[in-house]
Amino acid sequence: MAAAAVPVAAVQSLAHRAGIYGLLAAVLVVSLLFVPGFASPTNLANVVTQSAALGLVAIGQTFVVAGGLIDLSVGQLLGLSVVLSCALSEGRSELLLPVLAAMLALGALVGVVHGTLVNRFRIEPLILTFGTLSILQGAIFAYTDQSVGRAPAELVWLANGRLLGLPVAGLVLLAFAAFAHLLLRHTRFGLRLLATGGDADSARRAGVDVARVRLLAFVLSGVGATLAGLLVAGRLGTGYPNAGQGFELDAIVAAVLGGASLAGGRGTIAGTVAAVILLGVISNVLNLLEVSAFVQTFAKGLIVVVAIVATRARSGRVGPSSKRLPAAGAAGSDGG
Repeated sequence: MAAAAVPVAAVQSLAHRAGIYGLLAAVLVVSLLFVPGFASPTNLANVVTQSAALGLVAIGQTFVVAGGLIDLSVGQLLGLSVVLSCALSEGRSELLLPVLAAMLALGALVGVVHGTLVNRFRIEPLILTFGTLSILQGAIFAYTDQSVGRAPAELVWLANGRLLGLPVAGLVLLAFAAFAHLLLRHTRFGLRLLATGGDADSARRAGVDVARVRLLAFVLSGVGATLAGLLVAGRLGTGYPNAGQGFELDAIVAAVLGGASLAGGRGTIAGTVAAVILLGVISNVLNLLEVSAFVQTFAKGLIVVVAIVATRARSGRVGPSSKRLPAAGAAGSDGG
């Protein structure tokens, strides 16, 4: 395993020096030139279509990571959105908008629960969201252990269709990314989120409502996950209970490769989207070359481990994290 970590560390080093965009460009050039079938317009459109759902989840994850938090529940929240959207609509177009509103409300509600518990009870986000991951997974399988319902035709078009020759799912991702970029880089909330992730105590002393910032970050993560669930439901056409498995890991990998720091205080939406496309291209190439999916999972896990070690090394920490959540009373005074 130590030997296998070397190329992963080399990839991350290259990503830091040349930037995720340079790395993406290099991988695209190599794939276009040397991988049979990759350059076909249909395959390139499929890469974008299949990457869109992960992109939505990863953008939400970028907000929580930039705020010094983490959300492991997003995969199962996505899966619950897939199951419920198909089960509730049963393919009926007239129910699409109510179901869409209900799924977005579900994502926001889960985010509010996460933010409130973190702020009020000083629960570590890693432990809390691992717990809600299990709760959501249990809820899915308590409801059904097999595919249920059907996705409305309009949802199938959003996930798989084309508009002026472009993948509609890619356009959905682009619109959400543009909104998220403006929110993170051009609003007070975005600046306060980065300040909170960098040093929550200093941000609080500067007058930042840290509790509210954290809560909103979790809400954005939840909404991104349920919106992604709608795309996955449209792509599958039915409510498959295991649809969200693995999304949480892929989202963390994309956020970190895109420039977010697991220590908080740093993150870019454009970098995250570029990393999502990079992961999509790599996965597509490995599939075209008939490489086992287990190899892909192994590589993603290594990337996360290397990223954590690199983050701790840069911040000068070798023991348990020195970042602590505010005391319950202080969190409450922040307007939790």
